[in-house]
Parts: sequence; structure tokens; C-alpha cells
Amino acid sequence: MKLPVQGHTITVYQPQPESYADGNVTARAAVAVQPDGKDPVYGAIWMNGFLEVDRNTRMGTLTRLEVTDARFPAVSDTTRITELRRFLSQEVPKHTQPFAIDRLIASLEPANGQRPALKNDAPKVLYEQVPSTLVLIDGDPILQPVENSPYQRVVNSPFLIACTKEGKTCYLGSETFWYSASTATGPWTPTTSVPADLKNLVKKEPEDGTIAVDSTAAAPKVLVSTTPAELLQTKGEAVLQPIQGTQLLYVTNSDNDIFMDIASQQFFALLSGRWYAAPKLGPGGWTYIEAEKLPADFAKIPEGSPKDGVLASVPGTDAAREAVLDASIPQTASVSRTAQPSGISYDGDPKWRLIEGTAIYEAENANTTVLYIRERFYACENAVWYESANATGPWAVCTQVPSEVQEIPPSSPNYNVKYVKVYDTTPDVVVVGYTPGYTGCYVYGPTVVYGTGYYYRPWYGTVYYPPPVTWGFNMHYNPWTGWSMGMTVSNGWMTVHVGGHPGGWWGPPMYRPPYYPPPYRYGGGGYYNRGGNTINIDNSTNINVGGGQGNRPGGGQGGANRPTTRPSTGQGSIYDKGRNPAVQPSRPGGGAATGPGTTAKPGASTKPSGANNMYTDKSGNVYRTDGRNWQQQQPNGRFQTVSPGTQQAGPRRTDGGGQTTARPPAGSGARSSTMTPDTRQQLQRDQAARSRGEQRIGSFQGRPSPGAGGAAPRSGGGTMRGGGGRR
Repeated sequence: MKLPVQGHTITVYQPQPESYADGNVTARAAVAVQPDGKDPVYGAIWMNGFLEVDRNTRMGTLTRLEVTDARFPAVSDTTRITELRRFLSQEVPKHTQPFAIDRLIASLEPANGQRPALKNDAPKVLYEQVPSTLVLIDGDPILQPVENSPYQRVVNSPFLIACTKEGKTCYLGSETFWYSASTATGPWTPTTSVPADLKNLVKKEPEDGTIAVDSTAAAPKVLVSTTPAELLQTKGEAVLQPIQGTQLLYVTNSDNDIFMDIASQQFFALLSGRWYAAPKLGPGGWTYIEAEKLPADFAKIPEGSPKDGVLASVPGTDAAREAVLDASIPQTASVSRTAQPSGISYDGDPKWRLIEGTAIYEAENANTTVLYIRERFYACENAVWYESANATGPWAVCTQVPSEVQEIPPSSPNYNVKYVKVYDTTPDVVVVGYTPGYTGCYVYGPTVVYGTGYYYRPWYGTVYYPPPVTWGFNMHYNPWTGWSMGMTVSNGWMTVHVGGHPGGWWGPPMYRPPYYPPPYRYGGGGYYNRGGNTINIDNSTNINVGGGQGNRPGGGQGGANRPTTRPSTGQGSIYDKGRNPAVQPSRPGGGAATGPGTTAKPGASTKPSGANNMYTDKSGNVYRTDGRNWQQQQPNGRFQTVSPGTQQAGPRRTDGGGQTTARPPAGSGARSSTMTPDTRQQLQRDQAARSRGEQRIGSFQGRPSPGAGGAAPRSGGGTMRGGGGRR
């Protein structure tokens, strides 16, 4: 960043982040002040600021930036330095360009990993060697009549299951394949004898953006589970291949992440970010393994290899560290104080349940999270908090979330709202944000996992509210797309409607669109909140799970029977300007929301120039590097090559960001030609972080856009490679 001012040019080089928490970031940066026609004078500044983030573009913008300290060894006039601090505090925010949060992630170290009381017991694990689909029913089938038709449907399943009202025959299917059975739980057999009126209830699939399905392929085997379950499958007998440099084998003919450790002769499977081990492939025998207790060779899986996607779930790897850091960065937005919820409602009179271990009551029959705390009602809808003196409103945007919300345990289906916060207020707007915990991505020690692992009782009255779930959708983590579903949910033959908000079929809202590995297509019904996933029992006119009376920001009908086109980038964000005018996403430069079919990528201006090789240590000394050698700036303005040594640092002091550092006093004389090992290690780490940040940006830019055309690969072909692919 260059700032021309009164015969000078001030250059602020790429900041080096020091800490980050709840949107507040501290950083230091090398600075050059160059009078016209003269050599520059180098120094360092320390800054505090708030980072507004758009997770769709993975870009952040610093706001309310304050330069808390400055040090120029060649300048002894403290008044001039104070004036410079004031000038930079005023001018830097005006000229700050959006930057990729992947640079921030690569530069920080995660705090001690928190361990919420999640439930990690293994679900029922099924194994098949033929193409199969896992059909989930939440408990015993609940059949309700479909108006103006001779059918009943199973309302507690995201799949299309319809039975004749006489109960003699049930049908399961989509536009491609149909099955029949004598009961909703099967066994199911393929059929071509499907009543025409039932087929007519299936909505036609949009043509744009979908991937053709081979209708000549054999119908997959159908497995039904009425309890939490996961499906592992291989194409025939499992084929094992070694991973170079390790004693691990991986299953090559499976879309699941399955390994064998040669030393222990145990199979390992990654399910919703958790590791499970068993002596053989097959049902039963799977036990939870803490990530820290994995065989050491898992951390040796090479980046860029076919199975590097699991590294985010292996402690000690860069991918795991970055996943934990990514989970701490919120999506932010400015919400008008006059904003109103899209429609908070109850199925009948509000019914309240005390959350165990707290003094909070939660509404069981609300279409979104509603809490009763200290004689006030608080609702969280689309990651915005509202409050009221009455359960039914009127509602006002909440400016301070009660501290009791942080006491909500994972055993509550509303656990995720503790990750939605209010960061700031003005007379006109409230700055709100949510970290990926709201979307079901939880930090668990040194890694991230999906879902709490708990089974939640659904609400069933005149409407059916599905609970958040952890299992059954083959959830996989990707560094840039968050959590996505695997092929066992919808493999192109059988489609499933899944929700995107608390009460949705796979849990809270995804902050990026889910996708499937090719050649599979989307199975979602579009973005909507919990109300949109309501199954209307009384007024249904077709077989359509998710349609009807929900509070769907984007409108449109979802459907268990209808695959959709690829969601636009804008659909992946809860804070979407196009869907709620009162909510203004914190988009870089105040630009418009990303439109359908566009690619949300960091702009070219975010890439540092080749000359941006300036660094500062925590003491404020300025260095530059050619990639191998380091030079330190001297009081005379020149740079001198330094080598590792035992130079002693000056007196320690505390900077404006709360960091205790060893900054020698200004004008302390010439530098030694050596640097301390700690300083060299720190500078090399900062250099490596910049390089990895650029690598992450390049991978993000290289991956297929969620808003365009065909399906994206599940893992991007390797954690640090955006091109190629394992699928």
C-alpha cells in the first residue's frame, strides 16, 4: 500500500498477523517513508482492527484500524513518530484493500483446541460391495395422506417414499429409478410399474447446470435405516494401494476415506471428521479413535496425493491447523436496526423445554431457534439475533446476546446458535457474524468435526420439523468449500432433499453450497431456513419435502424428488444481500453480491508484488530476503546481510496489541551482523506462511466455482492443489 503525502511516499508492506479472536486482529508491518528524491527510511508499525469477512469470496477487509505503536530506529523525534501514527490510523483504513483470509489462516497459530462435550460413539456402519443408496427414516415411518391423491407419504424421511392409502404397496424413487415394497422400510426391489399419477407428482428436473444420468445403469441396492447410520461401499472387493513413505494402504475403489494400517492390521474410516477403527470391513466392530491416537503415518500422507483430503482431520498437519483457524473466522454482515425476521412461528402455542444444566428454555415447536432467558425472548433466524418481550413478537434486532447462550450444551439441538454473535453496533446497524460452528463445523481439539453426534428428538404436530443430524450423509471436509455430502446421499440414481438450517436434514446451514463428486449431481432443494424444511401435513398438494409454508429467503420449491441445478455462490451465504435487503454483507469494496453463475475468487490485486519481501520481527527490526539470505536494515537506511548468531535482544516491553516483545529503544545504534535463532525461526515461519497463503489462494482460484456449471470435485484433487483430482 502506497500513501503519497506532502512530498513523501509512505509504503506499508504486507502485514504479519500476530493474533486473531472474534473478528479482532492484531498485526505488525514493515513501513518505508521515502521523501521525494531521497532514500527511504524503514520502520515498523503495530495495528489493531476488526476484520469483516465474506466467506463466499474468502476475502476480508480491515475496519476501524488503529496504529497502536510505531518504531523507526533512525528517527529520534518522538513527535514525528506520533504524528505518523495518527496519520496512518486515519489513512490506512481508507486505502486498505480486501485481502484473502487464507493469508491470515496461513500466518496464525491456533489457540489450544477446545473440546466441547460432543458425542463420538460410532453410528451403525453398513458396508456394501455393490452400488448402494442409504435411505434414512427418522424412527418408525410416519405416514400422512397427500391431499387430492390416493397416496400417503413418509414425512420423516428426506427421500420420496409414497404408499397407497390401503397400505398394500409403497414406492421409492425419482425420475430415473423406482422401487416398490410392501412396507416403507423395505426390502425394496426395482420396478418399472409405477402409477402415472404418482410419477406426475414428481417435479421435472431443471436442465441447466445438471449432469446427465446414465439411465441404462443398474439400479443401486437400497438400504434402509431408522437409526443413525453411515454407509461404506466399494466397487467389488476392496482394492488396497500403498501410500508412499508410509505403512498405510488406502482403498482405491471407494468414494469413502478408508485405510488400513499395516502395523496394526486395523482398518480406519473417516466419518463426519471423526476416525473409527475396525479389524475388518463390514458392519459392527467400529470404535471411535481420538485423532491424536492415530498411527503416526497418517501425518505423513503427502499433500497432493490422492488421499490428502483427510489431512484436515490429522493432528499436526498444516491442513488440520488451518481448518481449526478457519473455523474461528466469522462471516460478518451489517444488519439494519429496523430489520425484521422473515417469519418466526410455532406449530400451535409455544411449547417450552428447559435446556439441561442451564436456566434457558428452548421452544420445541418453533420454525427457528427461540429461547427464553431472564424474562426475555431471543430468536436466531438466518444467523441474526432478535429479541422481544413476547414469544410471538414484535421482534427487534438484538444488540447484545445474553451471556447465557454460551452455556448451551451440545445435547441441545440449538447448540449451534452460540456461534452467532453481535460484534458491534451503531445508531443505524448492528454488525453480526457467525463462525462455522453455526453451520455444524466444530473445533474438537486439534481438528474439526461435523455435527455434535447427538440424536435429537424431532417435533411432530401438524407439521414435522426434522432435527439436525450428524450421520448418514457421508460428510467430507474441504479447505475451501467447507463440509459437503458424499455419494451415498445422492448418486445420480436416487435423489434426496436436504435442508440447510437448524432442523434441516443434515443440520445447520452450509455457508458454502454443498456439492457432489462427479459424475454425481446435486440433490439439494436450494437454500432455505428451517421453516423451509417444514413438512406441511395438512395442506400438501404434492409429494414435496421442504415445500409449502416455510420461510424460504429465496423462494422456490424444494423437493425430495427433485435434483436442482447447481446453487449459485450467493445461495451459499446466509448473509445474502439479494435475499434480505435489510442485511448488508460485508463485501469487499461495497460491491454487489456475487450473482448466479459467477465465480467468487480473490481479485488479482490481492497478490503481493515480487518486491513485497519486507518483514519485521516482533522487536520492530526490518528485514528483507531474497528467499534464502536475510538482510537487516541499519540506522543509515542500508541493508546488511545477517547470519544466525546469539545477538541479545533489548529491553522487553508490551506493544499496543498486548504482545510482550523485545524492542530496542529507537536510535540504539548499528545492528550486529547476526540474528538470534528465535528471530530467524520467526522470520522463516512468516516467510513460509506468506508462501502457503499464496498457495491456498491459488488453490481456491483454481477450484471449480460452486456457482457455475457441472459438479466440483469433492476434494479439489488434493488439499493444496485446485486442479486435478482424485475422483
